[in-house]
Amino acid sequence: MIYMRIKACLNTPAFLNVGFKQLTSSSYWVVFTMIFLACGERQISDIAPIDSSQYAYFPLKIGKFVVCQVDSIVYDFDAGGNTVQDSSRTFSKEIVADTLRDSSGELQYIIERYEQTDLSQPWVFKNAITSSQTATQSIRTEDNWRFLKLVFPMDRRSEWDGNIWIDESREIEIAGERMRPFTNWAYKVDSIDVQAIVGQFSFDSTLLVTEADDTNVIERRLSRVRYAKHIGVVWREQWILDSQYCNQVPLPTDCETRPWPQKAEKGYILRQTILSFN
Repeated sequence: MIYMRIKACLNTPAFLNVGFKQLTSSSYWVVFTMIFLACGERQISDIAPIDSSQYAYFPLKIGKFVVCQVDSIVYDFDAGGNTVQDSSRTFSKEIVADTLRDSSGELQYIIERYEQTDLSQPWVFKNAITSSQTATQSIRTEDNWRFLKLVFPMDRRSEWDGNIWIDESREIEIAGERMRPFTNWAYKVDSIDVQAIVGQFSFDSTLLVTEADDTNVIERRLSRVRYAKHIGVVWREQWILDSQYCNQVPLPTDCETRPWPQKAEKGYILRQTILSFN
């Protein structure tokens, strides 16, 4: 690759105006600099511009809201040490409520999150989240966890470290059990600008991002998110599960084939689907 770039640059006017036989030892550096600059100009001209319409996958505008249904299964141990599953359904509402400037002067959008178990009842405030967007990044901070949710420009091959500010070895408590939920995450675009049906809606342009898809004998980490233009997140599925099922002696014959929802001992499975938006 390097040879081909140099060969191409040898045919530029910058090089053709000088003959090798006429060069002194110090002149070689002059010619090398001319070749380098010519190559550099060629590379810069090939950079594709950012598609500004991609920013619509992470819309930030005061007054916008999204209401979702959130179904979850939490795994825990009972008094006898047996695994129990606690299923629940809640509803969440996120509304972009205000803005502020952080210590560096960057504009932050304040998103208020509300929850309720019955849509006929008033919303109950849960917490506040902040989000920001630059020319190359969309960032979301919740519960002191800062995530690099999207990068720009994006295409079908885009990959990035969305948990760059998070120590993956850090433990948190889930249903009374200590876990490391962010081990082995790797963000990548699965599809972009495609039609999709989510719940009761059909969206013309959606973006599907896999944030984690990793498994071993004791851990399962899965996180996938679908965005729709001008709306934001419209669907999410997340599995944060741990199990010692495959560490038994003797080893169970179905260790590798037993589905994770059946062998999980702690953690949760969460599915989120959009219900309404503005």
